[in-house]
Amino acid sequence: MTDNRSRYFQEIARYFLAKRGAPFFLSAKDLDLISSWERDGIPLPVVLEGIERALDVRRPGSPAKGKVMSLAFCRKAVERAFEQHRDRRIGGRLGTPIPRDKQVLILSEIERFLDRISPDVEFLREIYSEAREKMAGPGIPEDESERLDDEISRLLSARANGVDREALKKELLSEFRPLDPKTLGAALEIKLTKLLRERYRIPYLSAFYY
Repeated sequence: MTDNRSRYFQEIARYFLAKRGAPFFLSAKDLDLISSWERDGIPLPVVLEGIERALDVRRPGSPAKGKVMSLAFCRKAVERAFEQHRDRRIGGRLGTPIPRDKQVLILSEIERFLDRISPDVEFLREIYSEAREKMAGPGIPEDESERLDDEISRLLSARANGVDREALKKELLSEFRPLDPKTLGAALEIKLTKLLRERYRIPYLSAFYY
């Protein structure tokens, strides 16, 4: 799986699971749906926008957040977001600044993290200090915050200990056997970075999570 494709799968899965608020992993059908979005050329920010709409803006009688068990629940919202994206004269949100209210929230999370950073993740201080400086400015583009989040995930994966990695690998293989090596690798990275973010209360920098 190429880096770009791996990131596409990881970001969609990570955002969906974070928004759902439940310890649940993606099914084979969910992974097939992500593959179809990738084949259709739906940009990652548009998919996340559709998921956000589907889970945050529900009609009366829609399933509660914790009962949304499948990514298919977001299919129509993602398709609508893609239609709107194609109709825009200037597509996408990547080059536009993060909304100020979200920027303030992210900055407060960065300050909290830096004030209480664990020695185990001291290696993240430099990148979060850079993020704090950018968030404190007049506006940071969404693509820049996503770049920083990608770098944080890369650093966490590179520094993860073998015990965590092996434990999660066994968990995945016991729950989702069989898994081809590429899917297993992508799933492992998703669960590993999620575990470490939760353990050390490491905040996301992308506005999609706020």
